[in-house]
Amino acid sequence: MTDPAVPPQAGGAVPPSFPPPNAGAQGFPPPPGVQFPGAPEVKPKKKFLAKALGILGTLAVIAIVVVIKIGIGSAFAEDATKDAKAGDCIGSKSELAETASEIKAEIVDCSSSAAKYTVLDRVEGVKDVNSPACDAILKEKLKDGEKGNIIASAEGEGYLLCVKTN
Repeated sequence: MTDPAVPPQAGGAVPPSFPPPNAGAQGFPPPPGVQFPGAPEVKPKKKFLAKALGILGTLAVIAIVVVIKIGIGSAFAEDATKDAKAGDCIGSKSELAETASEIKAEIVDCSSSAAKYTVLDRVEGVKDVNSPACDAILKEKLKDGEKGNIIASAEGEGYLLCVKTN
Protein backbone atom coordinates (compact mmCIF):
# COMPACT_ATOMS: atom_id res chain seq x y z
CA MET A 1 0.00 0.00 0.00
CA THR A 2 1.25 3.45 -0.80
CA ASP A 3 1.26 6.41 1.50
CA PRO A 4 -0.91 9.22 0.11
CA ALA A 5 1.40 11.84 1.67
CA VAL A 6 4.33 10.56 -0.39
CA PRO A 7 4.24 11.33 -4.12
CA PRO A 8 4.23 8.24 -6.30
CA GLN A 9 7.44 7.11 -7.89
CA ALA A 10 7.71 6.61 -11.58
CA GLY A 11 5.70 3.57 -12.54
CA GLY A 12 4.06 3.46 -9.08
CA ALA A 13 0.32 3.51 -8.27
CA VAL A 14 -1.53 6.83 -8.61
CA PRO A 15 -3.56 7.83 -5.54
CA PRO A 16 -7.33 8.15 -6.16
CA SER A 17 -8.61 11.65 -6.88
CA PHE A 18 -12.03 13.25 -6.82
CA PRO A 19 -13.89 13.13 -9.08
CA PRO A 20 -12.60 9.87 -10.47
CA PRO A 21 -11.36 10.15 -14.04
CA ASN A 22 -14.26 8.05 -15.33
CA ALA A 23 -16.99 10.06 -13.52
CA GLY A 24 -20.10 10.30 -15.64
CA ALA A 25 -19.25 7.24 -17.66
CA GLN A 26 -21.74 4.46 -17.76
CA GLY A 27 -22.20 3.08 -14.29
CA PHE A 28 -20.78 6.17 -12.55
CA PRO A 29 -22.80 9.26 -11.55
CA PRO A 30 -21.59 12.64 -12.82
CA PRO A 31 -19.82 14.87 -10.33
CA PRO A 32 -22.04 17.39 -8.52
CA GLY A 33 -22.79 20.61 -10.42
CA VAL A 34 -21.64 19.22 -13.78
CA GLN A 35 -24.16 19.36 -16.61
CA PHE A 36 -23.66 17.65 -19.93
CA PRO A 37 -24.47 19.33 -23.25
CA GLY A 38 -27.98 18.48 -24.46
CA ALA A 39 -29.19 17.52 -21.01
CA PRO A 40 -32.38 19.26 -19.83
CA GLU A 41 -31.79 22.25 -17.58
CA VAL A 42 -32.62 21.77 -13.94
CA LYS A 43 -34.60 24.84 -12.91
CA PRO A 44 -34.63 25.93 -9.29
CA LYS A 45 -37.93 25.37 -7.50
CA LYS A 46 -40.31 28.30 -7.61
CA LYS A 47 -40.63 29.19 -3.96
CA PHE A 48 -42.60 32.35 -4.78
CA LEU A 49 -45.35 30.40 -6.51
CA ALA A 50 -45.62 27.94 -3.64
CA LYS A 51 -45.74 30.76 -1.10
CA ALA A 52 -48.40 32.66 -3.10
CA LEU A 53 -50.55 29.54 -3.42
CA GLY A 54 -50.20 28.91 0.31
CA ILE A 55 -51.35 32.45 1.11
CA LEU A 56 -54.27 32.23 -1.33
CA GLY A 57 -55.29 28.89 0.14
CA THR A 58 -55.24 30.33 3.66
CA LEU A 59 -57.32 33.33 2.58
CA ALA A 60 -59.83 31.02 0.89
CA VAL A 61 -60.21 28.94 4.05
CA ILE A 62 -60.72 32.10 6.15
CA ALA A 63 -63.34 33.40 3.69
CA ILE A 64 -65.22 30.09 3.79
CA VAL A 65 -65.21 30.06 7.60
CA VAL A 66 -66.55 33.64 7.72
CA VAL A 67 -69.32 32.87 5.22
CA ILE A 68 -70.33 29.76 7.15
CA LYS A 69 -70.31 31.64 10.46
CA ILE A 70 -72.46 34.46 9.07
CA GLY A 71 -74.81 32.00 7.39
CA ILE A 72 -75.27 29.89 10.50
CA GLY A 73 -75.56 33.00 12.69
CA SER A 74 -78.31 34.50 10.55
CA ALA A 75 -80.13 31.16 10.41
CA PHE A 76 -80.34 31.05 14.21
CA ALA A 77 -80.86 34.80 14.75
CA GLU A 78 -84.56 34.82 14.05
CA ASP A 79 -86.53 38.07 14.13
CA ALA A 80 -88.42 37.74 17.42
CA THR A 81 -91.01 40.41 16.49
CA LYS A 82 -91.75 39.19 12.95
CA ASP A 83 -95.25 38.03 13.91
CA ALA A 84 -96.15 41.06 16.04
CA LYS A 85 -99.52 42.65 15.27
CA ALA A 86 -101.74 45.37 16.73
CA GLY A 87 -102.55 44.58 20.36
CA ASP A 88 -99.41 42.47 21.00
CA CYS A 89 -96.97 43.51 23.70
CA ILE A 90 -93.24 43.87 23.18
CA GLY A 91 -90.51 43.38 25.75
CA SER A 92 -86.96 44.64 25.55
CA LYS A 93 -84.04 44.70 27.96
CA SER A 94 -83.20 48.24 26.85
CA GLU A 95 -85.33 51.33 26.40
CA LEU A 96 -86.14 52.73 22.99
CA ALA A 97 -84.11 55.89 22.44
CA GLU A 98 -85.09 59.20 20.85
CA THR A 99 -82.64 58.40 18.05
CA ALA A 100 -82.34 55.19 16.09
CA SER A 101 -80.54 52.42 17.94
CA GLU A 102 -80.41 48.67 17.75
CA ILE A 103 -82.29 46.77 20.45
CA LYS A 104 -83.33 43.18 21.04
CA ALA A 105 -87.10 43.03 21.29
CA GLU A 106 -89.54 40.13 21.54
CA ILE A 107 -93.25 39.47 21.82
CA VAL A 108 -94.27 38.93 25.45
CA ASP A 109 -97.51 38.36 27.35
CA CYS A 110 -99.20 41.71 28.03
CA SER A 111 -99.72 40.80 31.72
CA SER A 112 -95.96 40.26 32.11
CA SER A 113 -93.78 42.86 33.80
CA ALA A 114 -91.50 42.60 30.73
CA ALA A 115 -94.23 44.15 28.54
CA LYS A 116 -92.79 47.63 27.95
CA TYR A 117 -94.64 48.48 24.72
CA THR A 118 -97.99 47.76 23.07
CA VAL A 119 -98.18 47.50 19.29
CA LEU A 120 -100.65 50.05 17.88
CA ASP A 121 -100.15 49.07 14.24
CA ARG A 122 -97.72 47.46 11.81
CA VAL A 123 -96.44 49.02 8.56
CA GLU A 124 -95.06 46.52 6.01
CA GLY A 125 -92.35 47.20 3.43
CA VAL A 126 -90.56 49.96 5.35
CA LYS A 127 -87.14 49.46 6.98
CA ASP A 128 -86.24 53.02 7.99
CA VAL A 129 -87.08 53.84 11.62
CA ASN A 130 -87.00 57.54 10.65
CA SER A 131 -89.77 57.06 8.08
CA PRO A 132 -92.95 59.11 8.65
CA ALA A 133 -95.04 55.95 8.11
CA CYS A 134 -96.03 55.71 11.81
CA ASP A 135 -96.59 59.44 12.37
CA ALA A 136 -100.32 59.45 11.50
CA ILE A 137 -100.92 56.20 13.42
CA LEU A 138 -99.24 57.53 16.58
CA LYS A 139 -101.08 60.86 16.31
CA GLU A 140 -104.44 59.10 15.90
CA LYS A 141 -104.07 56.31 18.50
CA LEU A 142 -102.08 57.92 21.32
CA LYS A 143 -104.04 59.63 24.07
CA ASP A 144 -102.79 62.76 25.81
CA GLY A 145 -99.75 61.96 27.96
CA GLU A 146 -98.99 58.62 26.24
CA LYS A 147 -95.62 58.23 24.59
CA GLY A 148 -95.18 56.48 21.25
CA ASN A 149 -92.18 55.05 19.48
CA ILE A 150 -91.18 52.95 16.49
CA ILE A 151 -89.47 49.58 16.24
CA ALA A 152 -88.06 48.75 12.80
CA SER A 153 -86.90 45.47 11.31
CA ALA A 154 -84.79 45.05 8.20
CA GLU A 155 -85.71 41.37 7.82
CA GLY A 156 -87.06 40.56 4.35
CA GLU A 157 -88.91 43.58 2.96
CA GLY A 158 -88.81 45.19 6.40
CA TYR A 159 -91.56 46.50 8.64
CA LEU A 160 -92.24 49.07 11.32
CA LEU A 161 -94.05 48.49 14.60
CA CYS A 162 -95.79 51.64 15.81
CA VAL A 163 -95.84 51.19 19.60
CA LYS A 164 -96.91 53.02 22.74
CA THR A 165 -94.98 52.88 25.99
CA ASN A 166 -96.79 50.94 28.77
